[in-house]
Amino acid sequence: MLLAAAPSHAQLQPADDLARAAAEARSRGVPLLVAFMQQSCPYCAVARRDHLLPLQSDPQWSNRVRIVEIETDRNTRLRDFAGNTTTHRAFAKSLGVRRVPTLIVFDADGRQAAPPITGLLSEDFYRLYIEQAIEAGITRMRSPGR
Repeated sequence: MLLAAAPSHAQLQPADDLARAAAEARSRGVPLLVAFMQQSCPYCAVARRDHLLPLQSDPQWSNRVRIVEIETDRNTRLRDFAGNTTTHRAFAKSLGVRRVPTLIVFDADGRQAAPPITGLLSEDFYRLYIEQAIEAGITRMRSPGR
């Protein structure tokens, strides 16, 4: 599989309101992928540049997932899935995110839909791991008893 490089100006949308992002995901019938990152993390840069940004711009996947980014080392204000005010750092901590990059796919109710992808696993298979997590999210979104 050939991956196209993301444009240099492209970026992931910073999370500011997960309740709104989940509502948008629900209206589109897609899961929400939350990328827990840090600007100073070289593995995060690779995950963002080589995997998440190309995925976000790939027509095959862009209409199957919503992606937002949380910076775990920042106190940027955030509204969580329940609508409560928190910060990027506190939200990551509440989920037990200790290493970056960590990717978590959520359904539109804010429930984890797949096991977290922690660290930049084998780069050869990283995109596959992401796609499998998204597929699990899509399955959860479409299951009648979710």
